[in-house]
Amino acid sequence: MSLNTNYNFCLSDLLSQKIKILLLAVFTFSSFNLFAQTSSLISACNDFIVGNAASWPYVLEATTSVDGAASQATQTYTMNVISLPAGGANVRVYKTVANGNDFFGNPVALTLGLNTITVAAVTFDRTVKFQFSSGDVEFDALSLNGNSSACVVILPPSSTSLISNCIDFVAGPSSWPYVLVATTLADGIVSQASQTFTINVTSLPAGGANFRVYKTVANGNDFFGNPIALTLGSNTFTVAAVAFDRAVKFQFSSGAVEFDALSLNGVDSECVTNTTAIEIPDYDIFLNSFPNPSHGYLFIKSNYQIESLKIKDLSGRVVIEMTPQQSKVYVQTSHLNKSVYFLSCLIKQEWLTRKIILSQR
Repeated sequence: MSLNTNYNFCLSDLLSQKIKILLLAVFTFSSFNLFAQTSSLISACNDFIVGNAASWPYVLEATTSVDGAASQATQTYTMNVISLPAGGANVRVYKTVANGNDFFGNPVALTLGLNTITVAAVTFDRTVKFQFSSGDVEFDALSLNGNSSACVVILPPSSTSLISNCIDFVAGPSSWPYVLVATTLADGIVSQASQTFTINVTSLPAGGANFRVYKTVANGNDFFGNPIALTLGSNTFTVAAVAFDRAVKFQFSSGAVEFDALSLNGVDSECVTNTTAIEIPDYDIFLNSFPNPSHGYLFIKSNYQIESLKIKDLSGRVVIEMTPQQSKVYVQTSHLNKSVYFLSCLIKQEWLTRKIILSQR
């Protein structure tokens, strides 16, 4: 993108400043892309090749015998389906067996949400393919042997978000359906520290909206604070530190609250981005991780090689460390406890950090 800066405007300083901010916002939206992703149809994704059988027209080729020893390893596809055609759609495995004959697995119905199949490792060279019955399956995440598909286009996030659209909020009780989990008993000594949330509200629903504090006290009983009305502008609340492990949550009465800034214990939400405050770096680096919350696995993708990767818990302890040396990474997280973690990746000599939520099924 080329920005022509040779403008010959004779305007006031204020107007000039507004133009600069607008140009920066346009540049930012065209070159920065961090978290949100769109979807794709199988029929529109070039990761799928044409199948030989009329009833299985779309094929993900995991490996072939010409790949040699690499074809002997486990072969896995994972797809997060968000829409199915009328009548549904199926997937099946095709593979060659030890004597070279063909094997076709039974059809498996695709379902909304996560779909995954793993073909076990063997001791001979072989071909493995995943065959699909319809191209009208829509997905927002696809991985083959840990490599994320480029068919799902990553877009810049909005400068504002609704509580109902922000993954930082989990489901709560009926009167308080949106919850920010600050800490839990499982976090141990970290849960004893003060817990603070700040939200800058730009719009409220008709009738307003409230939040309240939920926490556990020294004897383990539940405590619910009085409702507090959210106001336009900055809202912040701190729960004081204690000398025992406890849970602290901030509960919200409505998902129709719009905000342009949110932080929990000093960590900014990734649900919004400030387009006027971002400096343009030497490299336009994006780092995307999904799904978030994670249910036992995590896909990590960048437009540059990820040199090093660390996942830390709330206490700062490194629970996963890798040196992928590639731009797409698949990480198993099923052995970790349900909690908030921080993903840090070293890319182009710069550490980028994202907050992730592990919520194992």
